[in-house]
Amino acid sequence: MDKATRIGRSGVAGTAAALLFGWLRQGRGRTPKRKPQQEGSNPDTTFEARDTPPWLFPVLGGLAAGLIVTVVVSLLLIFPNAARDENHALTTPMPKPRLQTDPVADLKRYKEQAMERLTGYGWADRAHGIAHIPIEEAMRRVAERGIADWPADARREVPR
Repeated sequence: MDKATRIGRSGVAGTAAALLFGWLRQGRGRTPKRKPQQEGSNPDTTFEARDTPPWLFPVLGGLAAGLIVTVVVSLLLIFPNAARDENHALTTPMPKPRLQTDPVADLKRYKEQAMERLTGYGWADRAHGIAHIPIEEAMRRVAERGIADWPADARREVPR
């Protein structure tokens, strides 16, 4: 009769106790069971009980699992809001200097504004009467008239 039966446990607890006591008793004071001799085996080779006892690995595994469960439960009790899935996006605008929140859209908007300025008419300085014209028109005018106060050598056309 094993210890688990004498203690009077039944069910899962009794099975766990029987397995634990079976592991604890294994290899103590008994000669190991010998397997039938196979070809190429040495009949004098047996399990050496002086090395690591076979019950040590399940006990260490159980301790490690228990420690992991204890740490996880403790963290959930200490930080109850940590497991909650919430939106942490800003509800108010960032203070200056603002960083780019959507660089792709910012670059697209910048290119559109630059192309609009390059291809359209508008005021560069309305108070002084300075306007800007489309770049194609400006290049055509410079090619026809040249630039005032530009050195004469630069106006010559370069032979190709």
